[in-house]
Amino acid sequence: MQKLTRRDLTTSALITTMAASATQAQVPALNIAGPWTERGEVQVAAGKMAWKAMGSGEPLIMMPKLGGWAADWRHIAPTLATKFRVIAIDNPGHGDSVMNGPPPFLVSLRESAAMVMATLDALNIQTCSAIGNSLGGCILTVAAGLYPDAFRKLILLSVALGGAATLEALEEGRKKAIGVNYDAQGLPIIRSFENAQERFGIADRAVHDEQNASRAKGGAWVAPSERGVGRAGVVNYLPMIKADTLLIYGERGGYKQFEKPGKAGLKKVRSVHIPNAGSFTHQDNPTETARVALEFLTT
Repeated sequence: MQKLTRRDLTTSALITTMAASATQAQVPALNIAGPWTERGEVQVAAGKMAWKAMGSGEPLIMMPKLGGWAADWRHIAPTLATKFRVIAIDNPGHGDSVMNGPPPFLVSLRESAAMVMATLDALNIQTCSAIGNSLGGCILTVAAGLYPDAFRKLILLSVALGGAATLEALEEGRKKAIGVNYDAQGLPIIRSFENAQERFGIADRAVHDEQNASRAKGGAWVAPSERGVGRAGVVNYLPMIKADTLLIYGERGGYKQFEKPGKAGLKKVRSVHIPNAGSFTHQDNPTETARVALEFLTT
């Protein structure tokens, strides 16, 4: 079989971003103000990275899940902002972070990490602590591995710390996902509440509805970002990280299979399971998540 390159796959599976699927048109747009007192954007080579902030003190970077947005963190940001300058950054192509041109077949985590570091440079941040969920945690893992002296403490909340898939396997995955997670144009399909309950342990319909809205806004950038995680070999970056690291999992959620490789690969690590929460503990049980995070970050 001929070996595929990223360029081949980008050409053969180019996503038409101008068209919107009928299913996506059914998702109501949400405009969530949140508690933020500052907001802005940073121009990077690929487009613009959007950020929102509150509080003062040591910078604490927050990166949301695949198909999420900065507003995911609004429930715990006020508590953490009592001790830190909390800065929530939208992942590339997600939320208000708008990239130039159509998305490639995959969005490399190294590219995304570079855009995050460029954003920190523009905000005059040399060192920080950080918390990331899902895709955001993968981006921060790669960033903390490549730039270990830039991160003091790291919280990985329901993060896939997996190995690297081949481009051929990712192309097969793209085909199988059509009609299941994405439509023929590569746009996210609306998830049912029952699906969200089964996959992520979500119990609150409001969290589910917001996730459909944030996935719709991410649009054609969600699937390539997911493939970027699959290609990266995130687990290989763990030994490069110097930061004290906390792994967080929800008792109803998934991702627990990555706790063992996380503990094996990281130099300074501990883990905690949040009760009464699925994979997104900062939305399901924000009080306990904020308490655990603040205790870890301040000790």
